Amino acid sequence: MWLFTKFGFFSVVSKDDDDQLTVRSRTKGDLDRLRNHYLPSLSPSRAHEGTDYPWRATTSPTALGEAMRDIAQDIDYANFKDEIAFSLGKDRAKRYGKIWSALYDMPDDLNELHPEGFEGLPWQQSAVTGKAMAYGGVVIDPNGYLLMREVKNHFDGYVWTFAKGRQDKGESPRQTALREVREEMGIDATILSAIPGEFAGGTTITRFFLMLTDRGAPDLTFGNRETERLIWATPEEAKRLIAQSTNSKGRQRDLAILQTALALLPAEPPLKRAMAHRTDWQSKFMPAARLMVPLETRYSLQEMATIIRGFVPTAIEEKWFIFYEDGVLHCHRSWTGICIFRVHFKPCDSGWQAWQVQINRHPGQYTATDEREDLALLDSIIEHLLIHGS
Repeated sequence: MWLFTKFGFFSVVSKDDDDQLTVRSRTKGDLDRLRNHYLPSLSPSRAHEGTDYPWRATTSPTALGEAMRDIAQDIDYANFKDEIAFSLGKDRAKRYGKIWSALYDMPDDLNELHPEGFEGLPWQQSAVTGKAMAYGGVVIDPNGYLLMREVKNHFDGYVWTFAKGRQDKGESPRQTALREVREEMGIDATILSAIPGEFAGGTTITRFFLMLTDRGAPDLTFGNRETERLIWATPEEAKRLIAQSTNSKGRQRDLAILQTALALLPAEPPLKRAMAHRTDWQSKFMPAARLMVPLETRYSLQEMATIIRGFVPTAIEEKWFIFYEDGVLHCHRSWTGICIFRVHFKPCDSGWQAWQVQINRHPGQYTATDEREDLALLDSIIEHLLIHGS
């Protein structure tokens, strides 16, 4: 790790199997300032001439983490380059400026997964009718309970329903659905999967996403000009709540949405094994050193429901943490959080198809090199841990 601060520049690495971190610097003064003001437990500086970093010292990861917290709390400047000129001098500011210039037009060359538009969605890009398009979310907690919203003043005959609304200019379907959930329920949810089908209302055709949020995330007293309050409900309770709507067409539509959304779950809520969420366990990003392999494996809707659930380990012997987000299955080693596989799915005629997998090839994270063995391992994980897991 390179660390640029207003008092010095450092390179932090782990040497061999040492449990200490080595903090390296081009000047002794930088290490002295780090030790004197933020990291008193830093070892004495030692010279290491003839290398890229002539000075170095050691510290524990915990101590460095605490020091970095204090360094962050001391950020009191609006422009880093200007602050370097005042704190370390104009010569150092010029050196840092060259680094800034070299990185100025850096492309986004290692994209994280941010699906947009209609990528991996089971709908046509444009509606086949003259009605306007709307998008929304059916929000569940990890055990499959449904978050319902009571409509303010029971507008248009709706009593309890889901969050939904029309697109703003330039929005993708996902952006619209997430925004409507945020505006009408007060939460930021995570998309699990698109819900197949289109649901006609009086003036719109609505498409929905199945979304996940933590049980404690919503404020059930949340209210605004569109929402009176929220409630968690079992499927049967949700049916009774929807049945209170006097808008007959809207009532039938919401019941159909509920039924279709529940078909994406592996079992009737409450789920015996909870849906996995990214924040349930440690996870590291997929490195650029990766292998991309095309796939043609197909899964039924019921099999896909068990895949979407993911897997959270409960014992040290369980080696995997797996979660699903918007068309991608993320498979991490539970002990280290290292991402080994990322599997991409898309809808197909018979259900869903795994069409591509990214396999970690960072030699410091994953030592396997045989593509066939990797694919066999992935198949075993999906088949035995997810589809046929308890």
